[in-house]
Amino acid sequence: MNGSAPWDRGSDAGRRLDGRVAIVTGGGSAGDLMGIGGAIAILSAAQGAKVGIVDISSERAQHTRGRVDEIGGESAVAVGDVTDVDDNARCVEEVVDRFGRLDIVVNSAAVTRGSGSPVDVDLKEWEDAIALNLTAIVLTGRHTIPHLCAAGGGSVVNISSIAATHGMGSGAYAASKAAMIGLTRDWAYAHGREGIRVNCLVVGHVFTPMGNQGGDDTRERRRLAGLLGTEGTAWDVAWPAVFLASEEARWITGVAIPVDAGTTATAPLGIQLLNERPSPGD
Repeated sequence: MNGSAPWDRGSDAGRRLDGRVAIVTGGGSAGDLMGIGGAIAILSAAQGAKVGIVDISSERAQHTRGRVDEIGGESAVAVGDVTDVDDNARCVEEVVDRFGRLDIVVNSAAVTRGSGSPVDVDLKEWEDAIALNLTAIVLTGRHTIPHLCAAGGGSVVNISSIAATHGMGSGAYAASKAAMIGLTRDWAYAHGREGIRVNCLVVGHVFTPMGNQGGDDTRERRRLAGLLGTEGTAWDVAWPAVFLASEEARWITGVAIPVDAGTTATAPLGIQLLNERPSPGD
C-alpha cells in the first residue's frame, strides 16, 4: 500500500463517489482501532461522497465525523436507534434534508450476541441481535429506497459475515447474517429495474473492535484461518464497499462477495496443513 493512510492507496486515490450522498449505519467509531462502519464512512468521504453517519452513540458518531473533517470530507451525524421505526425514519430524513438526495446506503450496524444452541440461548439476546442485524436493515430499506428511486437509482451495500455459511456457534448472529444474504438477492430482484443495485460483503475474521475478542492467541488464530495468512482490518472491507457503491460496479447486483483472505475457500484440514508448512524463508 502506498500513501500514509489507509484511505489513500496509490498515487491517485481517486474520487469514485463524487457528487454522491451516502448513509452508513453503525458508522460511529472510537479510538484508533476502526470498525467497519467507521472505515466505510471515512473512505466514502475521501472518495468524494457526502456521508450521513448514523449511530446510536453521539460520541462515536462525532468521532467518525472528526476523522472525516481531518481529510477535508463533508459529513452529517444522525443519532438514533435504527431498530426503532420512527428513529430510523428520522435519521434518514435528517441526512436527506441536509444533503438533498441519497445515492448510497450501507447497512453496517451489528451486534454479536446469543449462544449457538437453541437449548440455552437467551431469548432477549436473540431478539436484540435479530432486531439490529436484520430487522433494522429492513426498516432502513423502507426509508431509503424511495429516496434512491427519486435519485434515479443507487447502491445498497449490506455487510454480512462468513458466520452466515460456516458454523461458529454464533446463533442469532449467524441466522441474521445468512438472512441478510437472502434479502440482498431478493431486493436486487425487486428493485433492479428501478436502477438500484443491492450487493453484500461476506466478511471474515477482520481485526476490529467487534472482532477483537479473546486476546492475542485468538487474534493469531484468526489471522492464520485465511489462505493469505495476513490480518485484515476494517479498511480491507471499506475498499470493496466503496467499489460496490461506485459506477465501477454499475453492472454488479445481487451478489455476496467474500472478503475473508480465502478463509471460506478451503476446508479445515486444508488450512491446518497449510499452517503446518514452514514459513517462506525458513
